[in-house]
Amino acid sequence: MATALNPFIWDRPLDDPSKIIGMEAFANQVALTLKGQTNVALFGPRDTGKTTFTNQLTLELAKDHGAGAPPFDVVKVNLQRVVSIPGFIGCVYDAMTSHPTKGLRRAAQRQLGALEKEIGFDIKVIKGSVKSSAVSPAQDGETLHSQLVALRSVSEHLVVVFDEFQRLRHCPGDPLAIIRSALMSSGSNHVSLLFTGSIRNAVKMMLENSHEPIFGEASQMQLPAISRADFLEYLDFQFQSTGKGADEAALNHLLNATRAHPRSTQQLAWECWANTPAGQPVTLETVFAAHDRLVQTIERSEFASVLNVLVSGDEAEVNEVRALQLLADRGGDNVTSRPGAARYGFSSHSRVRPALVRLQGRGLVDERNGTWYIVDPLFSEWLRRSSPLADRPISDRPLQG
Repeated sequence: MATALNPFIWDRPLDDPSKIIGMEAFANQVALTLKGQTNVALFGPRDTGKTTFTNQLTLELAKDHGAGAPPFDVVKVNLQRVVSIPGFIGCVYDAMTSHPTKGLRRAAQRQLGALEKEIGFDIKVIKGSVKSSAVSPAQDGETLHSQLVALRSVSEHLVVVFDEFQRLRHCPGDPLAIIRSALMSSGSNHVSLLFTGSIRNAVKMMLENSHEPIFGEASQMQLPAISRADFLEYLDFQFQSTGKGADEAALNHLLNATRAHPRSTQQLAWECWANTPAGQPVTLETVFAAHDRLVQTIERSEFASVLNVLVSGDEAEVNEVRALQLLADRGGDNVTSRPGAARYGFSSHSRVRPALVRLQGRGLVDERNGTWYIVDPLFSEWLRRSSPLADRPISDRPLQG
């Protein structure tokens, strides 16, 4: 008898359609918007499924939706580490030459080969940061522009995804103007763009500031939350299909503890599955124990490191720590009450919201329907457990966010 494998994936984006849940309708909406030649800016905090969604969207875009909406190809450009135009060039080069579809990858390689002959040097040299120092920033900009023009030629129907698009706001060399000229002007009517960003305010500024080159050029959408019913059904099926059925109380507590946060839910489910013997059910006690183990790992995580830096900073940074603690302990419905602000050490209740906005810029908190919340539920619970002001155990407290 074959050994069942842990069905839960939490350390990377999902690309198996059978494991992507609750995104079909939204993927269809976004695909039809893009095929209608309207660019889209998609917001969502880190680790809430944006990259997984783009995998679902790629499958949806590959469908024929009828007259005027043929299948579209997708090229994803990951901008997570971009700090310069040469870095941007390297990201586009990687996206083109490592595309998973052989036909498109070869078309991209041909376009790049023709471009390299035209400009007279190997783009990989720029990517490797060993090109001559005599090349000016203006020439780098021209190379990026030519590269993006080459990119638009790889398909007759193309969507280009710029992932973590907000990174470009700190990139010198006017990359937004280059994108507009190469991919949003004459000759690019067959190209639509998807901008994804984990820092919503930064992307909104790039789209809503009339001084920016791409002002007003994209429809803004929020990545929807996965419904509790969809997640419950998915978890139940995955546990049952691998011989480790979970009772209803265990499944409900698993979702309560993670607030149905995509990454944390998969991570906690993985931990529960891994610590349940073959053929045995996942129990409520299993979930409690697994959740405790994961919360304790926060002590050695990036979250704890960021918190230590903030605590040692200036008054504004310490206010960010106070705001985090307030959210973890009290929830995010009434964050600017005078008694609450005073209890957590704010000199004025008016200091709370600016601190939350800065934390939102760090990707640590977000706001949905007027309620602020800490994005990662495990981090939130770790903060709550270590707080001298939290006065109730988690089992007695209402869910946040």
